[in-house]
Parts: sequence; structure tokens; C-alpha cells
Amino acid sequence: MLATIRDGYAKALVPGLPTALLDFPDHSNVGDSAIWAGEMVGLREVNCDLRYVCDLDSFSEAVLRRRMPYGQILLHGGGNFGTVWPRYQAFREAVVQRFTDYRVVQLPQSLHFDDDAVLARARRRLIAHPDFLLMVRDRRSEALARDQLNVPALLCPDSALLLQGSLHRATPSVDVLVLARTDKEAQSGGLHAFTLPGHSVVGVDWLDEDVTALIRMTSWTKRLGKSWLGSFGRVQQAERIAFRQLANARVARGVEMLSRGRVVVTDRLHAHIICMMLGIPHIVLDNNYGKLGEFIDCWHHGDPLVRRVATAEAAQREALTLLNETAASVAFAPAVTKSN
Repeated sequence: MLATIRDGYAKALVPGLPTALLDFPDHSNVGDSAIWAGEMVGLREVNCDLRYVCDLDSFSEAVLRRRMPYGQILLHGGGNFGTVWPRYQAFREAVVQRFTDYRVVQLPQSLHFDDDAVLARARRRLIAHPDFLLMVRDRRSEALARDQLNVPALLCPDSALLLQGSLHRATPSVDVLVLARTDKEAQSGGLHAFTLPGHSVVGVDWLDEDVTALIRMTSWTKRLGKSWLGSFGRVQQAERIAFRQLANARVARGVEMLSRGRVVVTDRLHAHIICMMLGIPHIVLDNNYGKLGEFIDCWHHGDPLVRRVATAEAAQREALTLLNETAASVAFAPAVTKSN
């Protein structure tokens, strides 16, 4: 898997070329931070000359062009390419339109369009760029990119997997950790009522976080980055360090959360990906447009660590089976009562 990702990055990116990485995920979703942290690993391995970073709010075309009059612009990967999260799609299409004199690479994404007019608009804008590459993380997205968007596409696993070996599982403290979506990608509310009689169950999502000094510092560096001072290398370095530290802190929070469970039940793709890297047995329900199933079918099909189910009731049955299978092999702290 790591070799496949590294090969994808080597094919897509030009070593030594001045590079911008746009759309830092300055929000509490651990999965997007894991992607960013993995992207930074990938850029170092390819030896990209990273000159400019930003999030959506701190982006400045003028600062980017001053920092690097030529080069390659990379768009943060994830699962928001298409109609599900319109703000991010509008941003990347604007970048593609405004930077036709730069190479533009969309790092690995899942694609989903439920509006033909939006799809047609995206196709017009993307194919007009002379040097655009769309990296995709599942075969359905690859087919959509090739057959409907008509752009060059490269199949590559999710960038978060480049964190393999750097994450470590803590000792579990409950039987089942249920990490269930609370946003618009949730397919049903069944997981939020998940129980398993005779076993300890904790239900969470990883969108909640406290405002920390690191978050406040990142906000300050973003304001500097968007101003004329953002053209200076030291300001860009400060912003890059703040982004890296905040992403790593959020990933650590997600690892700590998932480590609590002997078994994890989730409908979040990056909960699955982190569980794979930590060696946690887990049960997966899909999100509302099937991106988990597509990703697992492409890269983790048949792996004994993951079991796919369609309902919360089926998840309960599989959780009992996994608990029995892991009872003799996982150190376990005293049980606690269910909380939400």
C-alpha cells in the first residue's frame, strides 16, 4: 500500500519544483487533518520545494504568485470533490481557472456529483486547464473522472496512509467505541443508539474539540499569511509549522479516541483508515454516497481487520463476534458505562 501511494506521488509531482499546497483543513474533522499530515510526508519524500500553504480563508493569489512565479499547485485531498461540500468545490474550480500558467494537481479524492449541471460546469473548467491532473482514491471516482469529467486521472490510495508506522495504539478501555457521523454525510441515525447488552459501549464523533492555544496561534499566522507579509519566507514557515502542529494534534486526538475500543464501529472513512494503521478490529457502515465501500473494495477488500455491514443491527452481531475473537489477545482495562 505504501509503495502504491509513493509511486502515485512520484508520478504526479515534479521533484524540486516550487510547490503550493492549498486548502489546509482548519476544522475539527480528524480525517482531513490526517490527510494533510500524510500529504506533508508525501511532499517531503518526493522532494517538493514547498513555498506556499494556506486554508480557504488565508488564500491570496497575489501572495502565492510572489512566493512562486511558476511551479505546481496542489489541492488538498479528501472526500469533498463534487456536490457534497460546495464551498470546497467552488474554491478548487476557481484555482484551476485562475492558474492556467501553473501545473495543478488534485491530490487523492473521492468524487460524487448528484447534479448534472454542476458536473458539466466542473468538466468545462477542468478540461480548459492545459496541465491538470486529478488523483482519485477509488475506481468509481476514476471512472467518473475519465468518462464524465474527461480529465487525466491517477488512481492512488488516501494520503493519510502515509502515516503508517508513526501512529501507535493505546490500551483499550471499553468493549466497543462507536464513532458515528453527525454531519450531512451520515446515512442513518442507527449508530447513535448502538448498544450491546452486557458490554461497555461509548458513542462519540470527532468533530467536537476545545479551542486551544495552538488553534489561536494558527488563526494569527493565517492572518499574517494572507497579508502582504505572507510573501516573506519566515511568515510562510510559521504558517506551515502551525498547520503541521495543529494537524498532528488533531490526528493524535483521533488516535486516542479510537484506541479506547477493543472494537470500533464507524461510518467515517478515516476512522477505518486509522484503525487499519493501528491494528484495531472494526466494523464499517457506509456514508450516504458509498465512499467507504468504494475505498475498502479498492484497497482493503478481504482484510480481516475490517467487516462491512449495512445496518446497526448487523454491526451489533459482528461486534459480538469480534469481541469473542479478540478477548484473549487484547489487554483490557475495567469497563465503563455508556456515554454519548
